[in-house]
Parts: sequence; C-alpha cells; structure tokens
Amino acid sequence: MTIMAAAVDETFWTALGAMAAVLAVPTAIGVGWLAYRAVWPRRRVRWSVRVSPLMSHGAAHTERLTISFTGQRLDRPHIVEVQLSNVGNKDLEPAHFHGQPLEITSSARVLSVLQSSSKPATQRVLPAREDDHTVTVSADTPFHKGQTLTYVLLVDGAGPSIGLRASLSNTKLERRDPPSLIGPTQAIAARIAVATAAGSSVLAAVTVVLTALSQ
Repeated sequence: MTIMAAAVDETFWTALGAMAAVLAVPTAIGVGWLAYRAVWPRRRVRWSVRVSPLMSHGAAHTERLTISFTGQRLDRPHIVEVQLSNVGNKDLEPAHFHGQPLEITSSARVLSVLQSSSKPATQRVLPAREDDHTVTVSADTPFHKGQTLTYVLLVDGAGPSIGLRASLSNTKLERRDPPSLIGPTQAIAARIAVATAAGSSVLAAVTVVLTALSQ
C-alpha cells in the first residue's frame, strides 16, 4: 500500500509539473507582451464615418420639397458623423502632430460643423472649423488616451466621400465602421472565436494531466 501511495503521489506531482509547463508558455508570452508595450508605446487613432442623406434622390429634383440652410437651397444634403478615437495606450500631444491640424476632407461641399462632442465629456473637444471641402481640427491640446471625438457635419453634394489627413509621428490611422453597423452575426462569430481559443487552452492542460495519470 505504501509503495502504491508513493507511486500515485509521484504521478500526481509529475502531472502537476506538466500542467504548469503548459500554462507557463502563455504566461511568459503575456509578460513579454506587457514589457514590450511598456517600452514601445502603441499610438493609434481609429476613425469612422456615417453618412445619412436628408432627402431621397427623386425628391431632390422636385420643386415641391426643398431643404435650405441659412437661406440657401441645398441640392444633395447629407449629415456626416465622423468619430475619432484614441485607442492607443498613450496620449497624443501637440508635438506628435508636428504643429499641423487634422483635416477631415469631403468630396461634397462642407456647409457647417453642426455639433462637436467628446467622450468622456470632461475632456476638451478639439475645436473644428469648416472651409469649403475640408474641416480643420486643431491639435493644440492633447488628444487623450481613450478619448472619442465626434463631429457632425452638414454637406451638400452627391455621394460624399470622406477622408482624413493627419501628420502624425509613430501613429497608425485606421478606419473602421461604427460599432452599431456591425451585424449580430459578426458579433456572435467573434465571441465564439474567443470562447474556442480559451476552451482549447484548458483542454490541452486537462489532456496532459489525464495522460500523466494514466501512465
């Protein structure tokens, strides 16, 4: 009995050591990634655009229904919502912009910046002004980590195409559709992928333990 107990005990500690070895790999990778992020900060601005016409194509060609702005009749009016988010792990200081503003460009004429806001609201909104086909966003103050800026524009023109120009050092600009435009199918698929990855790691560790105990 003593010999059998010793054998079981040895098998248990062998299995425990094997499981620790399996879990040590992702742990080491995670620690290394955190150290890398601390030494090399990740600066990234994610931006998105939502364009909404104020009237249909057919209605725009009739005399019975018109839209005007400050007394001027509009032919192809659109509301454009532009969101800029600092999704990096550092604030973007004015020096990162090389003293240059961000520019939101539009193929349609920009009539007005109707609204601008910041989330969280306690952080300052970078001021914006319209100029023909461009909205100039001042970068004289920091664009904080985790801050999202939203600008609502009124433009007039067919099929407006929106772009973003910025002189940023060591910063990635990436355009993505607004979260509200991501369908439920894509969201479910993303959750399944995360759950599958987590389940695979646990299954691998359990398999190692069972294999060791069966020997």
